Amino acid sequence: MLSPAQAYAAVEPIAYPPWQDSQVAVSVLRLDQFFPQLSGNKYFKLKHNLAYAQAQGYSRVLSFGGAYSNHIHALAYAAKECGMEALGVVRGEESAANNPTLTDAQTWGMALQFVSRSDYKRRVDEDYLQGLRQQYPDAWIIPEGGSNALGVQGCVEIAEHIQQGLGDGYDTVMLPCGTGATLAGVVLGLPPSKQVLGVAVLKGEGYLEAEVQAHLAAAATTPHGQWQLLHDYHCGGYAKCDRALAQFIEGFPLALEPVYSGKLFFALDAMIRSGDIAPGSRMVAIHTGGMQGLRGMQPLMEKYL
Repeated sequence: MLSPAQAYAAVEPIAYPPWQDSQVAVSVLRLDQFFPQLSGNKYFKLKHNLAYAQAQGYSRVLSFGGAYSNHIHALAYAAKECGMEALGVVRGEESAANNPTLTDAQTWGMALQFVSRSDYKRRVDEDYLQGLRQQYPDAWIIPEGGSNALGVQGCVEIAEHIQQGLGDGYDTVMLPCGTGATLAGVVLGLPPSKQVLGVAVLKGEGYLEAEVQAHLAAAATTPHGQWQLLHDYHCGGYAKCDRALAQFIEGFPLALEPVYSGKLFFALDAMIRSGDIAPGSRMVAIHTGGMQGLRGMQPLMEKYL
């Protein structure tokens, strides 16, 4: 059983000088501090997956990720906490096993299986998954990023954390999106009067909308909040960083990384400055954690600083 140290994540107002004259109130849901070892939102994506795996008698969890994957990192820690074995199917060469992310994962007991990029692309193919089930009959297979119905179910609870901190004192929730599962969960958990803006961190227009719609359609409850994806702030694509993003992160008062949280606040800044977020708006930005990934992105950022 995964047990965070506190019942709810903190919700903090942020004072950022370039926004002071905007009359936009911004609060930050600090999921990055709620369960840091599980990269913020990863706790919500994994809690029901691990509980289900244990209830069904699985002794192992298996999932997929890149060499600096927040998901692989979090799953390794979560499995250790639950007394389960873990196997990470990692895209890339075995030489990456010594990087900080995968070193942590192995220290926590995760076994790693490195696969080629072409094999990794098959991670959603049913025949490939069936082969893994036959090879590892004791393993509950979790999709990349923890993005399945159980992951979405956990992310519904994020709305409770916002309500606990602010009551009804907000209009719009903004968060970074990689697979759309966290956004879908938040949409399901919010009342109809609230809006959710997802900042796409990869080039996924059309595809990402379809993923969110699929998550919502599979849910047992009716979607509540309104939602929209923003596709102008990926800064080149997934795990890409340009000079403007690196310099923004360097000057921002919260610790950010360029894959997820940096792009969220970069988008929020651009929309406040342009007036796309109107004066008087009450925004909640969800800091979804993933700060461990900064270790792999630091050299790229330093190139621009």
